[in-house]
Amino acid sequence: MEILIIKTGAMGDVVRTTAILSSIKEKYPDSKIHWLVKLGSEPLLTNTPLVDYIYTSKESLPSPQFDWVINLEEDMEWAELTTTLKPKKISGNYLQNGQIVPTSSAKSWFDMSLLGKKPENDILKEQNKKTHTEILLDIIELPTTRAPTEPLYFLDHAQKEVANTFRRRYNIQDHELVIGINAAAGTKWPSKNLNIQKTVELIHKVHDTFKPKIILFGGQAEHARNEEIIAKSNVPIIYAGCGNNLKEFPAMISVCNLFITTDTLGLHLALALKRKTIVLMGPTSNSEIDTYDLGPKIIADSDCLCCYNPSCKSMDSINIESVIQSTKQLLDQKVSIIITSFNEPTVNLAIDAIVNQEIPHHHEIIVADPNPQTEVLVNQYKQKYPSIRYFKDPGEGKSLALNLLFKELKGKTDLLILTDGDVTLGPNSIKEIVNAFNDPKVGCVSGRVMSANTRNNMLGFWSHLLVDAGAHSVRKDLNQSQNFLECSGYLFAFRNIISEIPLDVAEDTIIPYYFHDRGYKVGYAEKAEVFVKNPTTFKDWLKQRKRTAKAHETIHKYVDTSRTPRVKTFSNEVRYGLSRALAYPQNAREYVWTINLFFARLYMWGEVFFDTRLRSKQYKDNWDRVETAR
Repeated sequence: MEILIIKTGAMGDVVRTTAILSSIKEKYPDSKIHWLVKLGSEPLLTNTPLVDYIYTSKESLPSPQFDWVINLEEDMEWAELTTTLKPKKISGNYLQNGQIVPTSSAKSWFDMSLLGKKPENDILKEQNKKTHTEILLDIIELPTTRAPTEPLYFLDHAQKEVANTFRRRYNIQDHELVIGINAAAGTKWPSKNLNIQKTVELIHKVHDTFKPKIILFGGQAEHARNEEIIAKSNVPIIYAGCGNNLKEFPAMISVCNLFITTDTLGLHLALALKRKTIVLMGPTSNSEIDTYDLGPKIIADSDCLCCYNPSCKSMDSINIESVIQSTKQLLDQKVSIIITSFNEPTVNLAIDAIVNQEIPHHHEIIVADPNPQTEVLVNQYKQKYPSIRYFKDPGEGKSLALNLLFKELKGKTDLLILTDGDVTLGPNSIKEIVNAFNDPKVGCVSGRVMSANTRNNMLGFWSHLLVDAGAHSVRKDLNQSQNFLECSGYLFAFRNIISEIPLDVAEDTIIPYYFHDRGYKVGYAEKAEVFVKNPTTFKDWLKQRKRTAKAHETIHKYVDTSRTPRVKTFSNEVRYGLSRALAYPQNAREYVWTINLFFARLYMWGEVFFDTRLRSKQYKDNWDRVETAR
């Protein structure tokens, strides 16, 4: 399916329109997406993997017919082009009898746009409660699904070097807090600017409260304004300059941990780069702005909101103290540690390993289990540890229980850490895995699995080989090369932006893919150790390994594995695992056990192939006990 998106206008609108790409690709995974954009704005799309072709003029469009044209512009030129192309399907605006008209799905958007009837369009604009992304999804008639409906922007290698050079030039260390301030919005909408006096006040309060490194941003027309701000500020400021191009500007934003901005291009780039963001709103629609759980909107205390008046003074009513309080809340990470358990007799050991750690963050410990005896146990712990609580698991599977918790915890915590009731965390594991999120680009992090079994028998040796020469070695290499990796369900953490996961695929596989598709990095905290008791009979070993492998076989239903290939596959195991495995044994007996493991793994993968491809027996979400692994 050949799909053309016509979105040529404001650069910020181009960036935020990328939020619909994942939904389109989820609905039409084999589609090719073409994008017509204004000359000069194409750098905003060149690194976006879901856009297959970019054009900067209608003359450069290919001759083959498009199946679907999505025209999101309001100009006669693009409406006429949409009609002229004669696609099988149109969404948005097109030309009919010399007039710009909307498709039925775009009528509400049309009515409140500049094309709508005055003054009704202004009233509808002010009354609108939908975000820009929701409006676009309505226009293309694709509901919000599991696909990430967030703007996408990816730095290329050259941009990462720009960011690193900027860091070195201003001696910005990895552990330092960096706050960017982008308080102007260009010449077209001067009413969106935070005035100079307010900006100076903001800079002073940010510096005095947080002692960060402050980077001041601006566009080409704001050099004189920023020079005045710097002259009136009595605190150190790093000036990013005002002549940065569309490659340099996003690279410099990526240096920031937190970005304070008005409603302009910088806002949409910061959100697409997954930076914690505070947006200052006045004359434009605050309902249309979605910050994707990355930060709040500070709305001016004014009666003149959403007026789109270039001379509006509502931004003078922005409360700087509200910005400071919001910054405090964003920087104070709240962590929820979830222990999923199914009548585990050793869940108390899992709890002990967590409550005895030093956790320098506001946190809660949630034990999810269907067993009433576990509830009694947790309530006993609660007398000494108020941060712990019990969650009644319906007992129908781990993923179902997690979905219920995701719904409950939405917007209430920043990080989710998942572990199991039959494992124990190593000392400082919580701190180590949380520290990985100091990098704002990291969305999901795996801990390191350690075997709790003895190495002195064959199955115990297998467990050590698979976690050391296998999982640890692979994750470490992928992390160092900044490539995609899958996590371990025994211990992994992620930002609290997942609403739901499917029930027929492993949570430790699908969640990393979701973050990767959103533009986040998936990291590995090798000092965050989790000790796991492995099966002590071959029957249980085979049962556990088959279930784990089958849980990854359905991932293709939800993500494009041609774009981000699977990590856990039989072919990868053969290609990368054999040499690592043969280098692991320390004596002749262990070499024999290693050869036995090759045959066992081959038999296991054969069983998985037979079940999933020939019998159609796929993974299903349920609790399935492996007794000797307890």
